Amino acid sequence: MKITSGHKFVAAVLIAGAAQAGFAADGNNAPYVGILATHQFADQDRLVQDGTGGTLLFGLPINSYLAPEFNLYGIGSDRKYASGSDKEWGGGLSLNGYPFKRSPALAPFLSIGGGVESDRSLAFSNKTSAVAHAGGGVLIALNNSRTASLRLEGGRYAVFNDKYVVGQNHVMDTRVSAGIQIALGGWDKPAPPPPAPAPVAEKPAPAAAVPPPPPPPPAAPKDSDGDGVPDDIDQCPDTPRGMKVDARGCAINTATIVLHDITFATNKAVLTNESKASLNNIVAGLKGQPSMVLQVDGHTDSTGSAEHNLKLSKERAAAAKKYLVDNGIDASRLQSEGYGETKPIASNKTAAGRAENRRVEFKVLKQ
Repeated sequence: MKITSGHKFVAAVLIAGAAQAGFAADGNNAPYVGILATHQFADQDRLVQDGTGGTLLFGLPINSYLAPEFNLYGIGSDRKYASGSDKEWGGGLSLNGYPFKRSPALAPFLSIGGGVESDRSLAFSNKTSAVAHAGGGVLIALNNSRTASLRLEGGRYAVFNDKYVVGQNHVMDTRVSAGIQIALGGWDKPAPPPPAPAPVAEKPAPAAAVPPPPPPPPAAPKDSDGDGVPDDIDQCPDTPRGMKVDARGCAINTATIVLHDITFATNKAVLTNESKASLNNIVAGLKGQPSMVLQVDGHTDSTGSAEHNLKLSKERAAAAKKYLVDNGIDASRLQSEGYGETKPIASNKTAAGRAENRRVEFKVLKQ
């Protein structure tokens, strides 16, 4: 076989490309393998029909644009004028260029390369020859990760075998192939975009000065007996609640307090325990104003006879007076009287009115 300077150049290019393959390191340039079905349109000087076979390949990409490949192939072709078939076995290196990168879903490429081929022909037995080729193809991704692709390609192959035709040192075959190419590592996922810068928080406006809380209102002066005169100027402490007082806090002449909660046993002049709490307040008031003289008046409703009611009212007023005397009040400061049903303050026709009329009144006769 005659090796020309052109053959040497092709071999040098392929060797250089293979040497660079070791530097392909990123995931997008993962090694790959392929298996293809191949159909050959044989040069008519071979005296064989079109042949079929297969191609195995192994690629070591340099980057997204260049990918050296090792390939092995075998093709069988029936002889035109004799029985049997001729066989072609070969292998070599190719350098594939991807003008638009290998990563798109549809990636066309151009290919050049060379290698050696062993021809087993009826015409001359066996012959090993150099091969050079040029062609192209396309990868069609079969999945989103681009790890599997349909590969379609075609090219012209110059086989430098001078045994077929005297004075001619090569034959020209045309081959087309189709098959699957599988990446041995996934494609690199694109780096996520850098996070958006955090918004710069606006500096809050200075908070308005909070005015101090207003001072608490001054405490109301204490008024223990509830007569409206503060304790510090009240000259008559413990005035019974409800009595009118003067500026000194002392009950005025003609002041009257009416108590409905001084109750007695039914139709009797016997005080109930509930009545004693109210009478104790009267005791405290008389002690707080030693010069006060009171008249205790008893009143009834109209139930029963007038004579009976008058007698009952007098007895009940006397019973209230006696309770005050028994609790430390001088009898000379107290008078009692009964008026029966003669001074009603409400209607005796209703239960509520009759309850109003049953009462004990304390009148101030002297301060």
